Amino acid sequence: MIDLLRLSREGGNVQFQLLLPDATILNVEKIVRRVPGSRLVCRALWNGRQVYAKLFIGSEARRHADRDVAGVQLLMDAGIVTPTLLYTGVAGNEDGTTSANVLIFDAIDGENAEDCWQALDDDGRRQLATRLVAAVASHHNAGLQQTDLYLKNFLVAGDCIHTLDGDGIKPLPRLFAQDAALANLVLLLSKFDVLETQRWLDGLLQTYCSIRALPPLDAVRMTRRIAAQRRKSVDAYANRKVFRNCTDIEVLAAWRHVLAVARPYSDAALKSALLDAPDTLLSNSPDARLKTGHTCTVGFCTINGRKLVVKRYNIKSFQHRLGRFWRPSRAADTWANAHRLAMYGIASPTPVALLESRFGPLRGRAFFLAEYVEAPDLAQHLDDEAVGMAEQKRVMLEVARMMYKLMLLQIAHGDLKASNILVEAGQPLLIDLDSLREIRCKRRFEAAHVRDLKRLLKNWHDRPRFQQMLVHALQEVYGADPLVARAAAN
Repeated sequence: MIDLLRLSREGGNVQFQLLLPDATILNVEKIVRRVPGSRLVCRALWNGRQVYAKLFIGSEARRHADRDVAGVQLLMDAGIVTPTLLYTGVAGNEDGTTSANVLIFDAIDGENAEDCWQALDDDGRRQLATRLVAAVASHHNAGLQQTDLYLKNFLVAGDCIHTLDGDGIKPLPRLFAQDAALANLVLLLSKFDVLETQRWLDGLLQTYCSIRALPPLDAVRMTRRIAAQRRKSVDAYANRKVFRNCTDIEVLAAWRHVLAVARPYSDAALKSALLDAPDTLLSNSPDARLKTGHTCTVGFCTINGRKLVVKRYNIKSFQHRLGRFWRPSRAADTWANAHRLAMYGIASPTPVALLESRFGPLRGRAFFLAEYVEAPDLAQHLDDEAVGMAEQKRVMLEVARMMYKLMLLQIAHGDLKASNILVEAGQPLLIDLDSLREIRCKRRFEAAHVRDLKRLLKNWHDRPRFQQMLVHALQEVYGADPLVARAAAN
């Protein structure tokens, strides 16, 4: 008997068969998505044809399956392209109980928009963004909205875009339908990178208004709404979702600890090392120690062939312990911020695990683990004799673009030493994220951003050539923005 509930919570690929009530067999070839305790999406073979099957499990299985079917029916009734629903029913266990509610869809030869997006250049992404906005406009013209607006819920097949996930399809409300439609458009636009949104917004709004026969939308107001929605979505993920069991994270909570592990890294060896003797990850390899201090100790270790950075946040004294008891640990801040930057498309080492020592609700020492990146820091890269002036200028320009993106997102790093920016394959990566903050108040943020820029320039106070190179890069990227002048002023 296949334990679908267990499969939804474990990684790895498993092939299995399900006998359906009509005596046909669903041959599952690959699990393509897991929602722990709720759903499996599988690539399968059924009646000699390739299909995708959604297997709904758990106490809410029937309700979720019925909701998905209802959404698909709304799409079909509106003439919106969506994969054909071939079968609805249940799969049973040997004892006669239901193991899953099953929906089987025709497999379309295409690629979901999220995967397609990653393979495109800037112009290709702009064209795909325009097509997605057009698809959403067609939803709204039909009186519908996709409430779960992620790129993976659209399938790109040649010139056609298929809408997926009927579970998220809902009618627009009768009252204030236009406001709801614009909020839905904002939700889609917030999924694009902030730099891309800045460049493409006018054209995307024109496409939407043309299809819906609307007067032009105020781009400034829409920019503010998109920024607010982007923050809301990222906060919901980075501040809450990554601290509980979800598709991406496994959490093990007990009286004496809370452990969160990214599911691709969640194996017995890593969990055992952290839960049984986390200090040995640092003490067993003194030669691999990167930093030893009162507040934190940093080193690296290797588990299952993966090299990881380990950062332990220490408790300095009894008074320090009292001060940290009730507050989220700095490791938890780093864990949240690493996921925040990933959501915003700003490069940083991949977060692997968070461990907080606990006594019930009281917090103690904490550990943060991330992928080890074999790369020089910014100062080391620029000082490398093999790096010519053209490459130095290009890297400084990339750093300036990263800083500009942080400015648009109103994120302050708080400690922009050159050693906190690594250069991997010519691109900057931010590390040491425990002081990183989003600041909503524009005036307070601008002051913090100027401090970040000043600290970045200070790295080369004795190297005027590099300092001037960075100033020129910032001026090129920021344009006439006065923040650069304020930072460069003595």
